[in-house]
Amino acid sequence: MVKLYKTDALVLRNLNRGDTDQLLVLFSLEYGKLKVIAHGSRKITSRKRGAVQPLTLTRFLIHRGRYLDSVRQCEELESFPELFLRMDRICYASYAVELVENSTVEGEANQILFAALVEALRQLGKGDPEIVARAFALKLITLTGYKPLLDLCAKCRKDLTGKALAFSPSAGGFLCADCAREKSEDQMVKCHRGTLETIKLMLAWELSKLGQLRVDAKIRGELYFVLKLHLEYHLGYRCATEMLIEKLKYRNNRYGLKL
Repeated sequence: MVKLYKTDALVLRNLNRGDTDQLLVLFSLEYGKLKVIAHGSRKITSRKRGAVQPLTLTRFLIHRGRYLDSVRQCEELESFPELFLRMDRICYASYAVELVENSTVEGEANQILFAALVEALRQLGKGDPEIVARAFALKLITLTGYKPLLDLCAKCRKDLTGKALAFSPSAGGFLCADCAREKSEDQMVKCHRGTLETIKLMLAWELSKLGQLRVDAKIRGELYFVLKLHLEYHLGYRCATEMLIEKLKYRNNRYGLKL
């Protein structure tokens, strides 16, 4: 077996180990999610230091170990500096990488998802970060096999007609008004047709085109609840970054500020 291998990867997270080392959680182009140790990367003089920071796209040379692979060399390819200029950008970028870490399996490559994450980080620094993040989450849901039913009622399988709809993660998608009245559950959100059509556009359009999409406050709120319920139901956990964003929005609304 070849002891060394190269890969381009996004640093999702780093954890301090000992006085000078860091455990890195990576999402790589060729190998999917990886956990590797970067020896000495916390030293001020370390050449690895800048390339192993979260939200950095890096080219790694990695040594296969018996229990844990280790970084031999690394070169920063892209650092997305625009993300760090605004709080909302960095929050939604953290949301995106947290979703990737918690929805992927170690050693299982997903090159389309990798490309989508890189493009999302680029677009988060340019466009509306909330809309870019929601669109990325929808693409992730689709690529990991949890795409909701959008064209037919998830219960009766009839066309979704009318303006009043609902979304049920347990049913697997949107419900028509009749089925929504029959289905009584906590994990269901009422929504408008505009939300459904916005989701369809987000899935159809490239992330770079989302600047053309105008989304009002009502649809943003419904998108938030649809994705929150769907992700919690299928991934089985509550996104910690999403909870932080909620707290920041609540605080900022109290004082008339904007996230």
